[in-house]
Order: sequence, then structure tokens, then C-alpha cells
Amino acid sequence: MLNNTQLGHLISHEQVSLFEKELEEHQLERLPNEMSILETAVMEHNVLAISHIYMSIRLDNLAYLLRVNQAQAERVVGKMITEERITGHIDQIAGVVYFEGAAKPWDALIDVECNKVNNVIDILLQSEPAFTKDRLQLYKC
Repeated sequence: MLNNTQLGHLISHEQVSLFEKELEEHQLERLPNEMSILETAVMEHNVLAISHIYMSIRLDNLAYLLRVNQAQAERVVGKMITEERITGHIDQIAGVVYFEGAAKPWDALIDVECNKVNNVIDILLQSEPAFTKDRLQLYKC
């Protein structure tokens, strides 16, 4: 569970259950929302992780991933947006959360990789020009 936390991955309910077995009774106290401090922290961590994966998500899908009802999912996201822990907004009519500044767009990632391939081709053209030109023609590049 701690590894997933560090890496920004989703933390599963099973991981939380295993971790809870190691906690003492006073560490399992319930908050006014009927969740433990650990469950609340994990839910907020998972919202943050989801905000890096999705540009938008329907509230019912978010609730399913968080294992809470839709109202709780909306409350936690709204609180995190208000506290500026994530950026985005909630379209309550459509029932969708829009995350802003989430993951790097695919176009930017593809652009980086294409530039790397071009750099390799440039190096090959300098060191093995005949071979590289033959291969590029073979693949119609």
C-alpha cells in the first residue's frame, strides 16, 4: 500500500483492509462522515491519482472506483477542489468531474517520442548513411 501511495497509484480496498489489521483501536476511530481517518485519506489519495489519469469522469463512475455513494464522491472532490489540492470543476447537471492540468496530453508525449526517433535516425545517418537510407526507403520513410 505504501508503495502505491508513493507512486501515485490507486489503492485498493483489499490493501486498506490488510493495513487496517495492523492498526490499533484508537487509529480506527470514525469521523463524522462514518469513515475512518485511513479510509478518508485513501479516498482522497485515490481522487488525486484519478485526476492524473482522467481528464473527466462521471460522478457515478468515480463513486464506483472510490467505493462510496455518488454524493460522497461529489463532496470529497468538491472539498479537494476548494482546498486547491486538485484543479477542476464539477458539472452537477451532467454529473461529471472535469480535471484540469491532469496528465500530459498524448500529443505532447507522442511528440517527445517522435523527436527521440528522429535523433536516432540523424545519428544513424551520420555513422551509417548507406545502410540507414536503404532501411528508410524499405519502410517508405
